Amino acid sequence: MKIPESSIDFFSDEVILNPYSFYSELRALGPVVYLTKNNLYALSRYQEVSSVLRQPLRFVSSKGLSPIQKVNDFLIGSTLNSDPPEHDESRAVTSEPLLPGALKAIEPKIKSAADGLVDVLCERQQIDAVTDLAQFLPLSIVVELVGLPDKAGADNMLKWASATFNLFGTANSRTASAFDDLAELGRFLQEYGRPEKLKSGGWAKRIFDIGPERGLSKEKCAKLMRDYIAPSLDTTISTTAQIIKFFADYPEQWQKIRQDASLIPNAVEEAVRMATPIRAFTRYAIEASEIAGHTIPEGERVLVIYASANRDERKFNNPDQFDVTRDVHDHVGFGQGVHMCMGMHLARREIILLLEALRRRVEKFELTSEPTISLNNTIRAYSSLPVKLHIATTALSDKPIQQSMDESHWINAIISKREQTATDILALEIQDVSGNALPAFDPGAHIDVEIKSGLVRQYSLSGDPQTTSHYELGILKDPNSRGGSVSIYNEFKQGHRLRIGKPRNNFMLHEAAEHSILFAGGVGITPILCMARALSARKASWELHYCVKSPDRFAFKNILHTLGQHVHLYADNAPQSEQLKLNKVLAHPNSTKHLYVCGPNGFMDYIVNGATDNGWTENNVHLERFGAEIDTNGSPFTVVARKSGIEVQVNPGETIADNLRQHGINPNVSCQSGVCGTCLTPILEGIPDHRDLVQTEPEKAANTQITICCSRSKTRKLVLDL
Repeated sequence: MKIPESSIDFFSDEVILNPYSFYSELRALGPVVYLTKNNLYALSRYQEVSSVLRQPLRFVSSKGLSPIQKVNDFLIGSTLNSDPPEHDESRAVTSEPLLPGALKAIEPKIKSAADGLVDVLCERQQIDAVTDLAQFLPLSIVVELVGLPDKAGADNMLKWASATFNLFGTANSRTASAFDDLAELGRFLQEYGRPEKLKSGGWAKRIFDIGPERGLSKEKCAKLMRDYIAPSLDTTISTTAQIIKFFADYPEQWQKIRQDASLIPNAVEEAVRMATPIRAFTRYAIEASEIAGHTIPEGERVLVIYASANRDERKFNNPDQFDVTRDVHDHVGFGQGVHMCMGMHLARREIILLLEALRRRVEKFELTSEPTISLNNTIRAYSSLPVKLHIATTALSDKPIQQSMDESHWINAIISKREQTATDILALEIQDVSGNALPAFDPGAHIDVEIKSGLVRQYSLSGDPQTTSHYELGILKDPNSRGGSVSIYNEFKQGHRLRIGKPRNNFMLHEAAEHSILFAGGVGITPILCMARALSARKASWELHYCVKSPDRFAFKNILHTLGQHVHLYADNAPQSEQLKLNKVLAHPNSTKHLYVCGPNGFMDYIVNGATDNGWTENNVHLERFGAEIDTNGSPFTVVARKSGIEVQVNPGETIADNLRQHGINPNVSCQSGVCGTCLTPILEGIPDHRDLVQTEPEKAANTQITICCSRSKTRKLVLDL
């Protein structure tokens, strides 16, 4: 089938100024259109755009996103211009300050700035919605958070951001000027892109603080600073100004917001769909690939037109109509897949907080003259948007859309003791900083540990539940650490102050059991040891089987020896006669016996499969999994969609969402990587194995929602409100 051709110059002034008729023309021509003037295969329809974005290893970013090789040579090395697994390693470093949990720490500052700005603008009434409103938070708050030297300055950051996005077009005057501007950025990074030149506590400095811990070179850390320069400014500024114009053009939609503040978050998503700040990027076909029946040759580039896909009539009803009530969960304004916009959570919060403040004071928006469109190869934005604010006679009550984290969850604490209990396993004792008793806990409980702002990890309590003067933890120095265990090893010395959460328990010990069998692998001994201590104290019937790779990895061995003959230790390098005889241990199951397992996934699967083979029922087998990552490996489990009456089996390597689709349920899913939160689904029964990057650790600990695109289950059955 021949691919249709078009003479449209996608990067011309004509298309940039009035793009939507051209997008419609491309969509009408077909799912793939060859642009003869740009030498690009254009994808303008939603289905094809979404498909390519979800195939990052076939349509790659590591060859760069620009049609110009010189540009790609300059930008390769940033997170945007990379593929998994390198992309995931870089993003794990740069994205953490931008995740919802981390943003809660700075939200009061953003809200205060937004409220103050709106107060000032309401006094003036006549404003430029770009320079007076949209640029304010990115330039006053975000620039400070990035923490570049004062030499950078807000004006330079705006210039460098605009220049960066101009590089993603074909060769034209804008591209040529951008090279000059970015040569200046290159000189700046060469001189100031070093940790000693950056502001302490800033996001840029943080890259150098934790990057080397995760195997990144200083040169790589310097390149990653670019992740914070362009994306943190232009896209947010663009959407903020455009949503004001939408509310001026559609005053009835603003009245809906005035009547119901809960519509604000969805209004932001609708604005991103309609406005789509980033018009398009290219992807490189690493191999000959078929798209909608057309073959894209190896080594060619496809132009992924987000802005057109978001107005595709095949996907959205009345796509050119701004509707704050529209179900718009799966637009591609933030991208899709692993490259979904890193700064989208921050952008959302900035715009939401501005709209909350405007809603209280502004009755309507009126354009006083036509806006001026900024000519940029990639960003759809205004350079000027004159607006009159009509002030309401009575201010509305403050109805925040999202509350800050409950501070009552946290306890100020101090490390009272630290020792090495085994190779790569650290034992910590933690006390209340004021010497008060800590909250009581049951065997199997865990606590949240705030390692630094926005970085929270969960660790099981290994101590005696009868003791509340201190908590005991065992911390594995994980070679694949994403910042938690490595930071604890390096920073949590005796006397270190920290915040911990109140105990939570998803791994309860059944006190009525006539006999309990405990299995631990590696650092999985931490909750199991707590159970053993409790069982020993009540003189219950129990046994513990603890497996490690080598004898030097037995943690808490001195405590285990005090528990007597109940404890059985196994090392992988011991003689066969001293290895665990699993079938013998698991023989003769009955309803009065309960089995508890904690450790690495492979170890747990071995024990659970052995239990199944020996006739144990799922109600008597209890699991606690450690080290969940964003992958789909793990034991099989059953998902029940209660409202739909559907029951599905989720096997290793499969996702909940995909299995539900195969059975006629179509849940809202967007990124499929656990970064956007679109697919968060209420949990009715069961314990999830959270693998997302969108929920805070306290939210994960509450176990009320699960991201069905990537997370799994710790229990054999998970019942969802679907």
